Amino acid sequence: MSEERSGVSVTRDTVSGIARELFEAKRGVYTVPYVSPRLPERDLETAYAISAEFAALRERELGVKRVGRKVGLTNRLVQQRVGIDEPDYGIIHDDMVHPSGTHLPLSAYNRLLIEAEVAFVLGSDVLDPSRESVEAAIDYVTPAFEVVDFRYAGSVGQIVDTIADNAGCSGVVLGEERHAYGEVDLTRVEMVITGGGEEITRGVGGNVLGDPVNAVLWLAETALRTGEPLRAGEVLLSGSIGYIEPWPADVECVATITGLGRVVATADTKG
Repeated sequence: MSEERSGVSVTRDTVSGIARELFEAKRGVYTVPYVSPRLPERDLETAYAISAEFAALRERELGVKRVGRKVGLTNRLVQQRVGIDEPDYGIIHDDMVHPSGTHLPLSAYNRLLIEAEVAFVLGSDVLDPSRESVEAAIDYVTPAFEVVDFRYAGSVGQIVDTIADNAGCSGVVLGEERHAYGEVDLTRVEMVITGGGEEITRGVGGNVLGDPVNAVLWLAETALRTGEPLRAGEVLLSGSIGYIEPWPADVECVATITGLGRVVATADTKG
């Protein structure tokens, strides 16, 4: 890889170097400068190359395995808040998946953020991005928290910063119930997150690209285009139904999605 646009040259060494910085920052729990000054403006291809190498480093050096993917920035309210107008995606590894009721040690994250969404779990591979094929491949849906954390000290930065940093995904907490796809109208579900009994955020399923399954359709098409089709068993996060907010410490957080049940997690300062 060697490109030059907007006066910025990107080489394979740059991609590898930035991926190594992000990997070490995640492993060591510290922040690094934004990567965007070293990339051409909105060079999504290079940002995804960095993200892929970041994931590959985790797989080679930590022995983790990919078990899913997340779609982010699917809620226009969130897009408007961060000044970004398109979705992105990241990788979920097996060490990032937690059951409902888990306790997350705050010491393992730079600045933990909370969001709730519909998770889709696939029963078969997706080799055709048509709506009919994608919907047929879905085994079940469940509520989920995405565990959001960035390797940057400030906000999400530019979209290339977000993409390079695995779209901010540092984990997922899966819900207590499993429901067949189509059992509930996902466009109309209502989501509320509370922490210690206090409301943190709320929203409706239609906030996510009109219908959360549209995020899966976007991901299926993107995955096929990049030669990494979605596979049976993968967990797919469709994006935040409400706002993304700071995760309150030492209180039980509960996200309830009507018709789908709830997901529970606590961020512990003593963990």
